[in-house]
Amino acid sequence: MVFSRLRSVADIGIRSLRMEDWALDRVALVTGGARRVGKAIATSLHKTGYKVIIHCNASRDAANEFAQELNCQRPETAFVISGDLSKDVVETCRRLVKEATEKWGRLDLLVNNASLFFLTPLDTATDHQWIQLMDTNVKAPYFLAQAASTHLHQTKGSIVNMCDIIGEQASPPLTIYGISKAALIMATKNLAIELGPDVRVNYICPGAVMWPEVEKEHHDVSFREEWLSRTPLNAIGTGENVADAVLFLASPSSSYMTGSCIRICGGRSLKL
Repeated sequence: MVFSRLRSVADIGIRSLRMEDWALDRVALVTGGARRVGKAIATSLHKTGYKVIIHCNASRDAANEFAQELNCQRPETAFVISGDLSKDVVETCRRLVKEATEKWGRLDLLVNNASLFFLTPLDTATDHQWIQLMDTNVKAPYFLAQAASTHLHQTKGSIVNMCDIIGEQASPPLTIYGISKAALIMATKNLAIELGPDVRVNYICPGAVMWPEVEKEHHDVSFREEWLSRTPLNAIGTGENVADAVLFLASPSSSYMTGSCIRICGGRSLKL
């Protein structure tokens, strides 16, 4: 199988590519690609042969530094675009796709990774929080897909949406966040139908993959111990775990998959 050898690409180098050259010079747009899971995804795609468009919002310095690192490995293979996906969403999405496709003249993969994550207990939740979470986590991926669809049809490309196991099972007080991810799951399934057969659309549901940097008071030692106690593999996932799944969904090995999910959660969804 193709994917059985994909991870070896990073070790043997791009010059030794054989069957894995399916990725060489393809272009991927990764939203939220400057840090954490998004950076791991962009790194993995780049090692496999992709040129990567790194989207960022507030992390412009980190994105530029990351792109410079990738370009030192392979010249002219990483490029940074920026935009706040919670503001003027439709126009921002159109602009970002325009900038992304103008760089190398094509787009093969859209990874909707950028996301907002914070607690919204019912008694304190606000309209502003609802709009922030829904715009960034649902509206932006949907309209990025709309803006990218023509380009992806031309390349017979694909979309990978980053959802969450909390979008499948309730986990208050992450209520509005969970609603937004549930909506993104349904958006993925509908887009898989609308964009087929040329464009495949799949999604990933991570569990505890890197502890969140926000709401630290909610993710103290006792919370983490309790979370792990209900995770059969008793471990926190890594960005690389998610990146492997993205790489698989982008590869020829998943050519008969669309509207499908891969759960990267250590079995946590079984005991949520």
